Amino acid sequence: MANIKDVAKLAGVSISTVSRVVNNTAGVARSKKEAVVRAMSELDYKPNSFAKALVSNKSDTLGLVVGDLGDPFFSLLMRGVEKVASHYNKQLLVSSGHHDPEREKEAILSLIDRRCDAIVVHSKALSDYQVMELLESQTSSVIINRSIQGFEARCIYLDNRKAGEMATRYLLEHGHRHIAFISRSSENKHLELEDTRDRYQGYQEALLAHSIFPDTGLLSKNQPDEQGGYNATIELLNRKVEFTAIFAYNDAMAAGCMMALRERKVQVPNDVSVMGVDDVLLAHFLNPGLTTVRYPIEAMGTAAASLALALAGEHEPGKQEQPKLVREFIPEIKIRESVRYLK
Repeated sequence: MANIKDVAKLAGVSISTVSRVVNNTAGVARSKKEAVVRAMSELDYKPNSFAKALVSNKSDTLGLVVGDLGDPFFSLLMRGVEKVASHYNKQLLVSSGHHDPEREKEAILSLIDRRCDAIVVHSKALSDYQVMELLESQTSSVIINRSIQGFEARCIYLDNRKAGEMATRYLLEHGHRHIAFISRSSENKHLELEDTRDRYQGYQEALLAHSIFPDTGLLSKNQPDEQGGYNATIELLNRKVEFTAIFAYNDAMAAGCMMALRERKVQVPNDVSVMGVDDVLLAHFLNPGLTTVRYPIEAMGTAAASLALALAGEHEPGKQEQPKLVREFIPEIKIRESVRYLK
């Protein structure tokens, strides 16, 4: 593969001249510029984007930190961000933090080191103070799925308390009074600060609004995936507590929940209703189809990427002004067949 030295030798110019042509940083005689362009074409030379970034302080890349590359939720987030990156002719660089503070920090630093023009960060493990440090030092960074006090204008988020309240109220309005909640657990205490806490708070508020005191015996925690939903539901069933509905922290846990119920010969929704949060593709293909609270993470990813690039001084191709962006998104219920109305 040809390098900058090969181009300089073939064109009969210095390496610095090739660099100036590539980065368009200073005037170069027309004859020399044409010689460099011909040499680059003949050698099929592709300028290193990171090398260009060192000179121009721009890399034409958009960075994204997600929690887990294998999670359908983050696939939707990546799709939303990628649409914007493509529209702005940016390359998308993705790094995963795995909901761990050290790995999240490393993922962010790796994108900063690569001089991304803008960065969208999904972080649940870092403290508010650490996120504030990022926002202060990286002026074109945006936080998604989290609201940091004092930096709300650079956060794209959803009201998770509202999501929990809406799901529980929907079940209550369908006649359910004994509603279990299977939730996310983690050894990392920071993970309890946002989604889990807020959805559980919404669940409790909806129950109290119907004069129902929340029963901790109806709460079961496990990992936020299908296996975790399965395990949490088996634990509930083994307790032999009474419930007619289960509200799951997310759709993945709801899928595992439905499998556990099926194994125990408990029919959904005839015996127990099930409801989730996210509305990922999985929810459409479960049997029965999963009633869930739609979490518009793809649209949120699009908004976050657009905001980050706007902060970097980028304008949407063909437009002089950026459109107004929604920063706080509101959840909505997607009704399918997994919830039964009790008379």
